[in-house]
Amino acid sequence: MSEKPLSGKRVMVTRSRSQVRELAELIESLGGETYAFPLIKMVPPRNSGPLDEALNRIETFDWVMFTSPNGVRFFLKRMDELGIKRSRLTARLAAVGPRTAAVLRENGLTVSVLPAEFVAEGLLGSLRGRLKAGETVLLPRADIARKTLPEELSRLGLYVTEVDAYDTVIDGENAAEAAEMLKSNAIYAIAFTSSSTVKHFVQVMEPYGLPALLEGVLIACIGPITAETAAQLGLKVHVVAEQFTVEGLVNALLSIQGGDSHGSNV
Repeated sequence: MSEKPLSGKRVMVTRSRSQVRELAELIESLGGETYAFPLIKMVPPRNSGPLDEALNRIETFDWVMFTSPNGVRFFLKRMDELGIKRSRLTARLAAVGPRTAAVLRENGLTVSVLPAEFVAEGLLGSLRGRLKAGETVLLPRADIARKTLPEELSRLGLYVTEVDAYDTVIDGENAAEAAEMLKSNAIYAIAFTSSSTVKHFVQVMEPYGLPALLEGVLIACIGPITAETAAQLGLKVHVVAEQFTVEGLVNALLSIQGGDSHGSNV
């Protein structure tokens, strides 16, 4: 039987605890092993007042734009906690990426706009020509979300309400163990799935001796924004996914193995 492409390789996965499984299963299906090092936890917002206020007038918005599956989950959970019926959500819905759209559809909601490029800039490109000045937009997002989307929407003449649907907090519980794995050359590659995981990685691992810990370790990023953050923080990025999804990230790791052009080097 032929050897699978990631046989004998262990990949450190830095997603939150609730999101590790999907990436781990893909890596393991290709013969690899995963070491889960969750660096972020998603929790309800410290101040839910702005979200609650927006939800209580949800029918007044022309658009609700979701930038992550977690944003959808926390948003709908809070709607349910407040007893707000889904039928009041009459706005057109836009999603950044197929996973975000899938969570909306799983909850019986229709997605009006799904961009080909799974970042805020891709959503803006897909929305051009569909937005009208004066329309109202609700953006339920993470507390650390980039400002590109709300700023551009405001420039187009839309009225944007940006609320924290959830907070992202650091989770460095396994830092000492992760450092030991890296020191002992037990890690082939690190897969970063967001800018926040990169920032938290650097923060929790610095006491253990970066950049020496990363010698001989490949670094793969889910997209250019994550890669840019890594580079700014002094990490050498070896490959960036062309499609900004978990599958794209695994394909990028495979491209290092096979030497083909599925990933782009930085």
